Amino acid sequence: MKYQRARIDREDAPFTPALKLLSQRGIPFRLASFPCEERTAEEVSRQLQIPLAQVVKTLLLQSVPGGYWLALCPGDRQVNLKRLASLLGERQMGMSPREKVHPVTGYQIGGVSPLGTRRDLPVLMEEAIMREREIPISAGRGGYQILIDPSLLAGILAPRLRVLAFTDPRDPGQASP
Repeated sequence: MKYQRARIDREDAPFTPALKLLSQRGIPFRLASFPCEERTAEEVSRQLQIPLAQVVKTLLLQSVPGGYWLALCPGDRQVNLKRLASLLGERQMGMSPREKVHPVTGYQIGGVSPLGTRRDLPVLMEEAIMREREIPISAGRGGYQILIDPSLLAGILAPRLRVLAFTDPRDPGQASP
């Protein structure tokens, strides 16, 4: 797959903090856009015609007593919060309340990118993501996805990145957060 240098020349493309960061650093990526009715991993998988396991969800987690973390999780998996809390030495981990997502990340639910967040958040990446050649992550707005080599993404997110095994297969009937 060919990557374009970080140039956004589509008039209708949003210039989000995530795209700005890639552009400023000259990181190669591709930008995909599609009509967005739902903001789920399943919708991205359908629209991009790629396996759900290749889609990467960015989830805002909160530890007790209150630190925030971004978790990058394959679309066909779910975060095992108990395992993650244990790996991080935290007492408890949970999904952040919906009303905290925008103030903490600067993005709306369904469009949270691990790049260009309002706060400098530690990032957790499920190790299975690193086995993919290319992954879609949110560009910071529903209907726009950044397609990027996961090793390039890891390089951008370091030193605040930890790659761990912290997910379980998702029940097929369960909705994707």
